[in-house]
Amino acid sequence: MDNKKVVETTKTTERQYGAGYKLIGTNYTTPDLYAKVTGQAKYAEDFRADGMLFCKLLLSPMPHARVKHIHAEEALAMPGVKAMLTANDLPAPADTLTDNGTVIKASKWGERGLTNEPVYEGEPILAVAAVDELTAAEAIEKIEIDFEPLPFVTDPLDTLRPGGPNPRTDGNIWTRPPATGSTQSPGAPVVTELKWTKEDFAELDKGRLPMGKTPDEWTYGDLDSGFKNAALVLDETFVTPDTSHQTLETRSAMAYWQNGKVYIHTGTQSTAQTLPAIARWLNISPDNVVFISEYTGGGFGSKITGGVSMIIAALLSKKTNTPVMMRISREEETFIGRARPSFQGRMKVGFSKEGRITALDMFVICDNGPYEAVGDAPSSGRIVSLLYQPQAMRWRGVTV
Repeated sequence: MDNKKVVETTKTTERQYGAGYKLIGTNYTTPDLYAKVTGQAKYAEDFRADGMLFCKLLLSPMPHARVKHIHAEEALAMPGVKAMLTANDLPAPADTLTDNGTVIKASKWGERGLTNEPVYEGEPILAVAAVDELTAAEAIEKIEIDFEPLPFVTDPLDTLRPGGPNPRTDGNIWTRPPATGSTQSPGAPVVTELKWTKEDFAELDKGRLPMGKTPDEWTYGDLDSGFKNAALVLDETFVTPDTSHQTLETRSAMAYWQNGKVYIHTGTQSTAQTLPAIARWLNISPDNVVFISEYTGGGFGSKITGGVSMIIAALLSKKTNTPVMMRISREEETFIGRARPSFQGRMKVGFSKEGRITALDMFVICDNGPYEAVGDAPSSGRIVSLLYQPQAMRWRGVTV
């Protein structure tokens, strides 16, 4: 864009938006451009500290199991191996305070960084710190774990079948207890069990998604009248996929302690939300957290509070009194990274001759994944209602 066009565009922009806007419609250089294209930008794994150790993770080879015993004697005896961290070394779960001030109570179902009951293949079981990555990786290879296999599920429909396996020992769906008083908000989500009937699953034989009982439902308008007066009624099953975020920068982290404070380098989408999350995960005061995130190589929603895995480096650093770098490989990121959850759904929609939606009956099954209840299922109903403004609508959903 030449200077003449820039001036003309700027004048047009000021007429449209007011003189307070300086960048809309102009050709400008972003503050981080030169650092990124020249390699001067430093991401989490670019930082170094004197005497820094490297840690590697041992990931679960099973989708659901219980750790019975860890045989690590040979690994810990290796020259250069400095420490091992397991779920038993982690602080107890703590309450959560969201950015709008809502307190979410500590949950035994929450993700903790390391676990003795992995609920997906690739979940971290333990970490080893050593003088270099090769030594740490060799130590991981020497560790043997006795697992007790537990039932698992990869398709939400399988667990909803009569007698189907549960993905959790406690159950298979998230539910939220109702409010106990007029001024009380609903309780914290809990894991319970839900099974549908053989009659519900008869719909599969007709090529349609079965629609059994759901814990969540709302409705407005006269649905029956809307369908009766419709010129066209469609009843369709739909599926949306799980989508891995696969950010260019993995969840690498470097941490060290100094004067009672923990210093952590990692990527995040919100330093304001990640710092208190680190304090919560470590059960320390936010005043004792120094969080450094100069650049972030992508997030797409998966790094709003960074990743709980970063506390592994922090706790190993505290245990060894030495800075620790945890570089996450692409394979590990595929396991421990985040994803947009999938839906299996069904919609019955009535249309007028003019194309107006007279009635919409929406049913969704959300593949929540293994941990905290996501809000995608209820969000789907609100979004459809706002986008299409049906004259009458019912939404039903279950988060598996």
